[in-house]
Amino acid sequence: MKPLLLLLLLGLTTGFAQKKNIPVIDAGVIQVDSLLWDLKALSKAPRVEWINQNGPVQSLLYQGTDYEGKPTQVFAYYSNPDLIRGKVSGKQRFPGVVLIHGGGGKAFKEWVEKWAADGYAAIAMDLAGKGADGQRLAQAGPDQGDVDKFSKLEKAALKDMWTYQAVSSAILAHSLLRSFPEVDAARTAVTGISWGGYLTCLVASLDNRFKAAAPVYGCGYYDESDIFKKPISQLSAGSHRKWMKFFDPSSYLPFAKPRFLFVNGNTDRFYNVVPYHKTYDLVPENQRTLCLIPNMAHGHEAGWIPHEIRYFFESVLNDGVPLVQVAPVTVQDSTLHLSYQSPVSILTAEFHYSNDTTSLNEHRVWSKQKATVDPKTRTVTSPIPKEGFRYGFFYLKDHRDVSASSSFIIKPN
Repeated sequence: MKPLLLLLLLGLTTGFAQKKNIPVIDAGVIQVDSLLWDLKALSKAPRVEWINQNGPVQSLLYQGTDYEGKPTQVFAYYSNPDLIRGKVSGKQRFPGVVLIHGGGGKAFKEWVEKWAADGYAAIAMDLAGKGADGQRLAQAGPDQGDVDKFSKLEKAALKDMWTYQAVSSAILAHSLLRSFPEVDAARTAVTGISWGGYLTCLVASLDNRFKAAAPVYGCGYYDESDIFKKPISQLSAGSHRKWMKFFDPSSYLPFAKPRFLFVNGNTDRFYNVVPYHKTYDLVPENQRTLCLIPNMAHGHEAGWIPHEIRYFFESVLNDGVPLVQVAPVTVQDSTLHLSYQSPVSILTAEFHYSNDTTSLNEHRVWSKQKATVDPKTRTVTSPIPKEGFRYGFFYLKDHRDVSASSSFIIKPN
């Protein structure tokens, strides 16, 4: 074959892999008065430079959005079930998952390995402008410190803020993932941890091509956080309003289309009970599932361990058995009642509660009592604690050891 013809054929093949029929994000459903992100542009797969395509996990650089007037690249790891098993790629197409790290994190190779082993094509990108060695890239975007997230807003353009860049990079990673021939573009999900959970709320609200989302810890209403309200309060009044308008998930979650699994503990340092409750309440009840894990530790590994995330994605993307679905808690004759639906029998049920209104969220003292499960009526009951409660929730586990919970019950002062 002549060299010129070979080059043309290779170019056409590469273009097809990158530009096959991929739906554009429907920006029309996000009814804010000024949408910061160009979602049509972010729907296109970015240019890729492969660093290493050998072994079970591959590494790459893809083109990000311009930062301070200059082009950027984003480092990422990628794998899929064939790669992780050392198999030659076959005809099977896999569901895809985008993995978003939290503060102080990076593109975690181990996280990609986990999801590839679980049957998913997985991509994890670095959102601090760094590569595999932890060093700044030649075409780096912003770092992930407080200056880039908060105080820089006093002088910088909105599109030079970390949140804008990080959201863009995550959506571009999704567009790239969907362009791979081994990925079923109709079955994709996103999960993120801590700041990555915050980004998951934003990304899944803006990118309605996702079918499922699992933000871990992260939520909206940042100006009510025990921790993040401080740097936001140090902004000028105008910058404070601007940050909440453009970068807080509460501005976008009412327009989100994917199914959500909200995963958190009840004593998280960064994402406390009240703003967390307000955040998931922005998503319709039939579109969300809650998994409030008592005393859940905070961290990247702790955030990707819960197997409820995989079971949830399986139920949405692969028609798997769903998690326990619960109705709102009601009160009858001094007893708390919770109705549930589950194809798997309930193994244990507890009611966790607290009257501690003075401690920060991570130090709040909680108590628990066993709840009674009636499999015939599919209800869980628990007497109202004698001392009463200010905060409370039911925590259920089925016989798969898969948990789900009620919403927080938050009583007024």
